[in-house]
Amino acid sequence: MQGQKKNLKGSPSRDAFKLWHKSLPGGFYATDLDLVFVGKRPPGIVAMIDYKTPYDRVTFSEVLAYNDLIAKGYPVFIIESLEPFEKFTIREYLGGDWKPDPPIVNLKTVLDGVGIKEFIRWEQELRRGN
Repeated sequence: MQGQKKNLKGSPSRDAFKLWHKSLPGGFYATDLDLVFVGKRPPGIVAMIDYKTPYDRVTFSEVLAYNDLIAKGYPVFIIESLEPFEKFTIREYLGGDWKPDPPIVNLKTVLDGVGIKEFIRWEQELRRGN
């Protein structure tokens, strides 16, 4: 990865666009993914990743998107941690119902409270399985 890209933190213009989009009239639902793991050999998507703190919930728009993604064969994982990103809980999204408020989600804990080395091992195994 090029040094300049590797050190980028985020795009203020992307964040500004997302904030602007929230100001549109009702019914323009949207969500985003935090990270998409891709592979080079074979080329393609390995998994969809959303980051949350332990206090965050999966929203109804995320349930809509995640359901569609897993129906198309893309695994979705929720990565939970607090900064400084030393301990992680990894959950696989297995499906959900967006209609109730809050939505009902089915998550399977893959790893709980693991450190960086275990996270790296998990991601390597995930990529090998693709």
